[in-house]
Amino acid sequence: MLIDVLRGFCILSVILLHLNIKVPFKETFIGTLMPKKIYTLFFWSGYYGVIIFFTLSGYLITNSVIRKWGKLSQIKVRDFFVMRAARIMPLLFILILVLTVLHIMSVPGFIIDKEKVSLGIVIFSAATFHINLLQIKIGYLPANWDVLWSICIEGFFYLIFPFLCLIIRKKWHLAVLILIIILIAPWARIALYPVNELGDRNYLAYMDSIGIGCIIALGLKRLKCWIEYDRIGLFLGASMLILVLYFRGFLYQSGLVSSGLNVTILSLGTGLMIIWMHFRQDTLNHSRFWLLKMIGKMGRLSYEIYLTHIFIVIVLVDIYNRIQAPSESIYLLYITTVMLSSLLAKYVSKYISKPLSNKIQNKFIYKRKPICKLNQ
Repeated sequence: MLIDVLRGFCILSVILLHLNIKVPFKETFIGTLMPKKIYTLFFWSGYYGVIIFFTLSGYLITNSVIRKWGKLSQIKVRDFFVMRAARIMPLLFILILVLTVLHIMSVPGFIIDKEKVSLGIVIFSAATFHINLLQIKIGYLPANWDVLWSICIEGFFYLIFPFLCLIIRKKWHLAVLILIIILIAPWARIALYPVNELGDRNYLAYMDSIGIGCIIALGLKRLKCWIEYDRIGLFLGASMLILVLYFRGFLYQSGLVSSGLNVTILSLGTGLMIIWMHFRQDTLNHSRFWLLKMIGKMGRLSYEIYLTHIFIVIVLVDIYNRIQAPSESIYLLYITTVMLSSLLAKYVSKYISKPLSNKIQNKFIYKRKPICKLNQ
C-alpha cells in the first residue's frame, strides 16, 4: 500500500532524528555541503513524522471500523478494545519489562533520574498511557521511555473513539464534533501549558491531526466524485507538506508556529495525500522500485521500529564513540542503524507482536465468531 510507504518515510525520519541528536550528520563531508533547509528536512523532521502518523492513525482506524462493522454506530466496543490492546499491549509490556531491568542494572542510557521520579511511577504511567502527562510535570525521561508520549495520545484516541461512535450515531454529527476538536487542538498545543517545553504532549494537542484522518475516512464515499481531480488534491497536499517541512523559517516568521497552525497545515496536507493514495493505490505499483519497497516494509513495521529502534541507536552510537571512529564512518553508522532497526523490528513482529496478538484475539474474539482483524 502507498500509505505504508508514507509511514515508512515517517519512521525513517524518527530514526534519523534520534541519530542526529547523538551523532550529528553535519560532521560529515556531505553534511557540511548540505544547505540548511535540506539538512533540516532530512535530519530534524522526526517530530513532524509523528504528526503524520497521527493523521494516518485517525484514517486507518476509522476506515477499518467502517469496513468491519459497516457503520460507526454498529461498532462493538469490546471487540475494538481487544483488537487494539492485542496490537499494542504485548510489545509495550515487554518493552517496559526490558527497560525496568536495564534501569535496575544501571545500564547507561536507560537510567531514570531518581531525584525526579521513581521507577514505579514511570512504569505505572507507561502502562496506563499517561507518561505524556508525567513528562509535562517532570521533564524528559530516557529516550526509550520518552518516545512513549505519542503512544499515550493514540491510546487516548482509542479509548474515546468507540464511545463517540455509539453516542453520536449520525456520521455528520460526529464529523461536526471532530471539526470542533480540530479547532481546539492548536490552542491546546500552545496555550494549555504555555511555559512548559513539553506542554504540547497533552492529550488534546494533536487531536486535530487524528481528527483530520477520521474526517477523511468518513468522507471517502462522498469524495468518489472528485477522483478525476485527485491530482489537484495531490498537488495541494504535497505543497502543504513542503511548506511545513521545508520552509520552516517562513512558518516561524509568519506566526504559524506560534499559533500552532503549522501542525494543522501538515495534517491537512497529509489528509489530501491520503485521499490521492486511497484512489490510486490499485493503479500505482511502488514495488517496482526497490527503495520504495524497502520503505514500505519499514512502514508496515513502524510500531515495532518506533518502540525498539532506540536500543540500536544507543548500542551503535556507544560503539562509535568508544572506538573513536573517524567522522566519515558516520555514513556507515547511519546505514547500519536503519538496517538493524528494521531487522530487529521484523523479528520482534514475527516472534512477539503477531503471535501474541493472534493469541489474544483468538481467545477473546474469534472463538465466539469469526470477524476480520483490526490491525494498523
